[in-house]
Amino acid sequence: MKFNSNKYIIFENTKKILFKWGFTKKGLKTNEKGEWYLTIQLILIFLHLLPPWPKLELISYPINIFFISLGLLISLKGIAITYRAFVDLGENLTPLPYPMKESILVKNKSYQYSRHPLYKGLLFISLGISIITQSIFHFFLFILLVYTLRTKARKEEEMLKVKYKDYKNYIKEVPAIIKNINFLDWKS
Repeated sequence: MKFNSNKYIIFENTKKILFKWGFTKKGLKTNEKGEWYLTIQLILIFLHLLPPWPKLELISYPINIFFISLGLLISLKGIAITYRAFVDLGENLTPLPYPMKESILVKNKSYQYSRHPLYKGLLFISLGISIITQSIFHFFLFILLVYTLRTKARKEEEMLKVKYKDYKNYIKEVPAIIKNINFLDWKS
């Protein structure tokens, strides 16, 4: 009986968190708050667990070690960026590109260097994995994730401009995801 009680508590807590973030059954059908962007993002992230293509045996040993080391460093940097952004955002975190009603605009710490440091960290992790695996497939996943996170961030910024009047100034001061890469650093 205790197992069913714990299962119920976990289910209810999960429901509360999803509701707080803005998830609805209607939204899953209509993409009302960007639920489809999150779904695509999660699928692309989980696809990184698939084996590399082409196989690593086809690449010579010294170059293989170089790429594994480089990819590992990039992925570790991405993990650090993601962790820091996650902590800095705190209670304002939502996986949807739609701010919660009670959220505040965070512009300090990691958010003073990038408007979307969580996305930046995820992209570093994805790029690092594609380098570690030396996989055309994983590099393709990285490109798809870049496009998905950029689209999600742009949608999110539409909502943030409406909710926070000073967000337009923040856009002018802080790079979007990665500074000096036009596709990932827009100012409008």
